[in-house]
Amino acid sequence: MFKKILNTFGTKIVAAALNFLIAIIISQTLGDTGSGTQSLVVATIAFILIFSEIVCGASIIYLAPRHSFKKILVASVVWAALIAVVMGFGIRLFYPKLEPNLVLHVAILSFISSLSNINFRFLVGKEEIQKANYNTLLQPVLLTLTLVLYHFILKREGIYGYLIGLYAAYGGTFLLGIWMLRNEYANLRHDKDKDYKPVLKDLFKYGFLNQTGHFVQFFNLRLSYYLLDSYIGRGQVGVFSRSVSLAESIWIISNSIALVQYARIANADDRRYSQKLTLDLGKICLLVSAIAVVVLCLLPPQFYVFVFGKDFGEMAHLIRILAPGILFYCIFLILGHYYSGTGRYQMNTFAALCGLVVTFVCGFTLIPRYDITGAAITSAAAYTVNAIFLFIFFVKESHFKGRDFLLKKSEIQNYLAELKQQFFKQPIENEQTE
Repeated sequence: MFKKILNTFGTKIVAAALNFLIAIIISQTLGDTGSGTQSLVVATIAFILIFSEIVCGASIIYLAPRHSFKKILVASVVWAALIAVVMGFGIRLFYPKLEPNLVLHVAILSFISSLSNINFRFLVGKEEIQKANYNTLLQPVLLTLTLVLYHFILKREGIYGYLIGLYAAYGGTFLLGIWMLRNEYANLRHDKDKDYKPVLKDLFKYGFLNQTGHFVQFFNLRLSYYLLDSYIGRGQVGVFSRSVSLAESIWIISNSIALVQYARIANADDRRYSQKLTLDLGKICLLVSAIAVVVLCLLPPQFYVFVFGKDFGEMAHLIRILAPGILFYCIFLILGHYYSGTGRYQMNTFAALCGLVVTFVCGFTLIPRYDITGAAITSAAAYTVNAIFLFIFFVKESHFKGRDFLLKKSEIQNYLAELKQQFFKQPIENEQTE
């Protein structure tokens, strides 16, 4: 398991470096306004995916060992296509500030992304973590190459270079996923069972519970973009979104651990084992994340001006405001995947609803008055409330004592020994079982 976490973390680090390069290219070539448009495009695709992933989402990981590949795949693809069409019309109607020509691309890209995500989640559900990681890594690679070609070789400008890159990225990962699951795809025609009711029931049951939480959480994480666009201007969206993206890069640590944790818990029946696993992974996650947060907070404004351009100097101030909430949210990610892995998605929804109250109250009061500073305060407060809610319930359920949450010296030594063993392939003494 530790090897899978390291592989996931390494993959996500490379992906994060490429995403950082992508952000630099967009910021330097399009400025704060172009960055704001790009951020709204990505956020809107993510919004559509919330509805698509009622069927195509993380519930596939939970259900992959329990239902046939064909039944889950067919139901997911049909649902993804339906949602892309409906949401495309809905966004054009209810958010006219996003240019109509962009809405069409957003709808199509959301469908292709859903197809790619379906393959990815089947791989995770089979605990093929390494293959899933390679599939994920291809996306920023293709997007980066497309942007370099468009802006620096062809010498062209505009947001359409980014859109072309998304088509290449989502399409490429979808095709790679098909190749990685080629045995399952090859056997599609051999499955003659046409009773889809049980799988549809489970997909909607678990997916609806899970995505209700993601729907609420989307507004916790991204409502500030749309409020800034409405109250202040798209340039402020660009600055704030870059700050949020960089701060959220800390979550690479939590997400790397949580992905393996989720797959392991979803395939386990021992609740106590799942709780202990969550506690152990959560402690090391929080320690490493705290170190990363401190380093990020120490970067001066001049760093952001040099990297992103003259419009982005305020990022240092915003990241320092976001930092406490970012660290608390690492706890939420680990605990949230524990509840998802045990099929109790509603806990994440309740936590997200608590954060949403904070987001609405602070967002509509602080952003009009304090613009991007108010947005940063709003996000940090919502992140913190999310984590506190799940932590309280986890403590009550698990009956762990206060001392159990302290990271012991022996645990650090075991983690270091594991790292040494993975990197240098040396046997370690007293190796703990997974």
